[in-house]
Amino acid sequence: MSTPVTDEFVRRVRDATEGTPYVVTRTSSGFDLSLDVADAQWFGLFNRAGLRKVFVHHVKVTPDTFSITDDSTEIRWEAGHPKIAGSASRSMGRSIEFGHEKIWAIRDDGTVGRVVDYKFDSEEGRDLITLIGKDLGLASKAGGAEKIGLYAALSVPVLIVLGLLLVLVLWLTGQI
Repeated sequence: MSTPVTDEFVRRVRDATEGTPYVVTRTSSGFDLSLDVADAQWFGLFNRAGLRKVFVHHVKVTPDTFSITDDSTEIRWEAGHPKIAGSASRSMGRSIEFGHEKIWAIRDDGTVGRVVDYKFDSEEGRDLITLIGKDLGLASKAGGAEKIGLYAALSVPVLIVLGLLLVLVLWLTGQI
């Protein structure tokens, strides 16, 4: 849904990220701010390997509020004698990631050099979105995945206490 607030939000984020590796993509509920952290392939001593890491801030905008859901995806793979292996990970919600990685290997053109070289701070994109959202007078609220995680984390201790109370009541009444 296109609203004047969403249009202005997207315009300001696009202006702020111009000339950077960030990409702004309009969505039905707001926009995504994505960053291809790493996308590389190389030859190891006995294999071919690759790494793809993408980080996306999904921003939902309403006339009065905005919420950010972080989406981090990493895929690593390795193919060679005597194995084929891979791993993938994805996390959604509120992610705080800092990292750097450097890999030197044989590139596709046959030369040896740096095939992966990145430093990453997930807060950089989130801070930019938050600054622009607050400048537009919008209130920040937790995203859906963040709320589910918070509710789950808070419900476990409550359920444990209720379970212990039930056991205590049953024990006091002589039923166990």
